[in-house]
Amino acid sequence: MKRGNQEGFTLVEVMVSAAILGVGVMGMAAMQGLAFTKNVDANDLSVVTNIASDMMERIQGNRQYAWAYHDIQTVGAGTCAAVPTMPPAGVTKPTPITIARVVQGDCAQWRTLVMASNLTNVQGSVQVSNAIPANPLLGAREVVVRVQWNDRGAGQRLRSVSFQTTLVPE
Repeated sequence: MKRGNQEGFTLVEVMVSAAILGVGVMGMAAMQGLAFTKNVDANDLSVVTNIASDMMERIQGNRQYAWAYHDIQTVGAGTCAAVPTMPPAGVTKPTPITIARVVQGDCAQWRTLVMASNLTNVQGSVQVSNAIPANPLLGAREVVVRVQWNDRGAGQRLRSVSFQTTLVPE
């Protein structure tokens, strides 16, 4: 046999190429784990954004009585039943019973939506205050809808999404 004319790969060349391939595959595997984690985070953020926008749209649909949504919480018992019947200073007419029922219904439906999200320690809240600069003639209100939850990762860090807008009654 002629040694100088042989074709093929030596054992060293095969081992080096296998090591290079192994490092590349391990990098891709690590990248897949990170991609999965980020995908779960993005899904949670999408769910929470839809939940917060749902309540904001409910309040905008009932903007004349936006103040009645103040201090709604999705944690604790009975928060939806505590809709204020007397308006804040500067508003002359009280909340009609029909509006109180609408706000209670919106609260109950939103609470159900928040709890059905399957997020860890999820809670929603609504804060309504006079808009700055305050003009009682306009009745403008600053509305903040906030949803908080714990991350699904090992750290369980607290995450939060807030929607904020200024509403002026029509």
